Amino acid sequence: MPALAQEHLKKESAQTAELIEIKEFKAKNGSIFLGDCLKTMQQLPENSITLAFTSPPYLNAINYEEHVEKLQGKKERWERKEVSYSEYRDFLVYRFKELLRITKPGGYNVVNIAPVGWNGTRVALPFHFVSWMESIGWKFCEDIIWEKPVAKDRRSGVLLQHPYPGYYYPSLVSEYVFVFQKPAEKEKTENIYWHRSKEEKERNRIDLKDYQGEMSKNVWKIRQVAPQETIHPCAFPVELASRIIKFYSYKDDVVVDIFAGSGQTLLAAEMQGRKFIGMDTQKEYVDYALEKIKKVEGQKKLTD
Repeated sequence: MPALAQEHLKKESAQTAELIEIKEFKAKNGSIFLGDCLKTMQQLPENSITLAFTSPPYLNAINYEEHVEKLQGKKERWERKEVSYSEYRDFLVYRFKELLRITKPGGYNVVNIAPVGWNGTRVALPFHFVSWMESIGWKFCEDIIWEKPVAKDRRSGVLLQHPYPGYYYPSLVSEYVFVFQKPAEKEKTENIYWHRSKEEKERNRIDLKDYQGEMSKNVWKIRQVAPQETIHPCAFPVELASRIIKFYSYKDDVVVDIFAGSGQTLLAAEMQGRKFIGMDTQKEYVDYALEKIKKVEGQKKLTD
C-alpha cells in the first residue's frame, strides 16, 4: 500500500478510536457491536474467525447517517455522500486487512458487491475489489452471480427509444458474490474443516435434494428484498446469506458481518444454528436487527 494511503488510514484509525465508543448489544447466540468495525475488530484476537459474509457500504451512493435521520423524521430526504474513489478504496482495504488478521488460516471471507455509478460513470468496483483483496493477502476462490428476477431500473428502455447501435444499456439484475480464503501454511489445512469428526460432519450434512438445479451452478436466482420488507436502503436477502452459511460453516461456528446493516447475515446465522458477531455504525439498524433476531429466537423456543 502506498505510504500516503497508509498515513491516511493511520489518521482515520486514530480519529475513529477517539470519536466512536464501541457498544455491545447481546442476543442469545451472538452480539452486535455499535461502532466502526475497524475498532471492533482490533479488539478481537488473531486467527479467531471462521466465516465472514458482508456487503460493503456504497459510500458514494448511500448516505447512511442521513438515511437514518429520514427514518427518524428529521429529514424529508437524504443526499448522496461524496467521497473520492481512493478514499473509498482505503476505507475498504484497511477493514478487510483487519478481517484477514482475525480470520483463521483457511477461513473464508465472502463478499456481495456490484459495480457502482461514480461521477456519471459505471465503475467496475467488483473487479477492482478482487485486486485489492489479493494485494492484502486474501486468496480468490469463487465468483457467484446473484441474479435478481426484477430490475429496479429502466436502462433497457433506452434502446426502445433509440433502436440503433450504441444505445444498448441492459437493466441491472445481477451482483457478484466473491469467495476469498485466508491461505493456510499447509495444504492439508487449506480446508479449514479437515479436522472435523465424522459425527460433526454427519450433523452438518447438507440436504442435496435441490442441489442439481440452480445451487450447483455459480448463478443463483434469488428474489431481492422489497423496500417495505426492511428499513435498510440496500439489504440483501436472507436466502443469499443462508446459502453461504450452509456451504462454508458448521453449526455453532461464529459467522461475522462487519457491515451488518439490518442484520440479514445475523438472522440467517441464527436460523442456521450458528453463532454470530455483527458490526454497524447506526443504532437504528442495530436495534432493528436485534428485534428480528429475538423474534426468531422466540419462534425457535416454541418449536423446541
